[in-house]
Amino acid sequence: MSRIRQHNQQLILEAASAEFAARGFDATQTRDIAARAGVPKANLYYYFQSKENLYAKVLLGFVEPLLEASAVLRESDDPLVSLPAYIEARIRIAREHPHIAKVFSDELLLSAKHLPEECRDLLYAEARRNVECLGSWIERGVLAPVDPEHLMLFIWSATRTYTNLGWQMAHITGRGTPQDEDYDNAAATITRLVLGGVVPFVVREDRVLKFAT
Repeated sequence: MSRIRQHNQQLILEAASAEFAARGFDATQTRDIAARAGVPKANLYYYFQSKENLYAKVLLGFVEPLLEASAVLRESDDPLVSLPAYIEARIRIAREHPHIAKVFSDELLLSAKHLPEECRDLLYAEARRNVECLGSWIERGVLAPVDPEHLMLFIWSATRTYTNLGWQMAHITGRGTPQDEDYDNAAATITRLVLGGVVPFVVREDRVLKFAT
């Protein structure tokens, strides 16, 4: 792929992410994406053929970081290492990809009707691996006997709050958009809540994992 082609595609993807995040799929116009990207509208169709294809590429750009974050969950056999790393990775995605994160969250709220089958298959397989990982820790007794599927859903919903609830957060924090310290505090708070619920007797001096026994 030529450097110019790659540059133009990236400009269009970034512009599309911002437009889809602000307006949603149905209300977004390709002319607005092209205008934001600073390229002729014809270039959008040359590189992506249709708005649907472009939207799918935007969603896939968020699925890939999600899969990387899930791999972190299983890199250690110790949930005190893996769970905090997983939560931090998911919060980092929201920090580094705010537009794509919002597009993805909005798509899920609309029953994922535009989510490509490729994305569905990847996410489903990865979710099952994650739940199996949690289940194995529960069976070994290193986590409390909770439902692994609902534990995973809780982590997903808690870490996705920072892309779904910007308006509410602005009223709580007094800032229009989350700052770095907000993301850091989010990761620390979610980690404490999760580990405090599934590992009730934890004492660690490093990072935030210090709980009363």
